[in-house]
Amino acid sequence: MNINDLMSRFPRSEKTYADEESAMFYVYVFNLVMDELTRRKLTNRRAINYVLSFTTHGNKTRAYQETHPMASKRTANVNANKYSKRFDVYVAQAISMHLVHKGRLSKAMAIKYINVNGIERYVNKLIREVWKGD
Repeated sequence: MNINDLMSRFPRSEKTYADEESAMFYVYVFNLVMDELTRRKLTNRRAINYVLSFTTHGNKTRAYQETHPMASKRTANVNANKYSKRFDVYVAQAISMHLVHKGRLSKAMAIKYINVNGIERYVNKLIREVWKGD
């Protein structure tokens, strides 16, 4: 079967340029912020990947299995609940959700702020925002 025939069956997603740009801004800021947080040892890559797979699937066990390749289904079931409560996972979750709910303009301004003042100061500002709950 031709791949173009297959693709023509599915309607194209009506994503405007603004949506795409917003997603690009989010990914850019998210990666910069998470790199800085891992550098400060507040979180780690495994916790970040766990949070990402958990938000995409909405399934703790599956997310745990994806990030911990040696875990069987039973241990994943048991450990996922404990793992979700860990500090590094909590940090990754809180920061990523905070960034999701920021608007496109504020993400663009964040990139400008990072370029001028550096990622360290932006992360400090972000941590204060999350801490205050603004």
